[in-house]
Amino acid sequence: MQTPHHVSVDAFVAEKGFFLTTACLECGGENLKCAGCGTRIKWEVAFISTHRISELCIGTGKIVQVDIPFCPRCEEMPYLRGCFHVRDGQDVAAQLAA
Repeated sequence: MQTPHHVSVDAFVAEKGFFLTTACLECGGENLKCAGCGTRIKWEVAFISTHRISELCIGTGKIVQVDIPFCPRCEEMPYLRGCFHVRDGQDVAAQLAA
């Protein structure tokens, strides 16, 4: 899975859920393995700018930390930075925690 860029929080949460259910196998507790190659899934912290879509990714949004799951054998390491496009009043942290 890659770092979100120019997407809504809803789209990212859906993509992450899809990745975890289709590309990962549970291996006891919180250990996940890649369904394709069997390598242990790693998690990389990314810093995501949250801003309104009208700000064209140069706004004054806040930064949230997001854990990105990925297979180090099948995928490139996620980028350290990305962005979410949010609605006015949207609570990104609460939505990511759910």
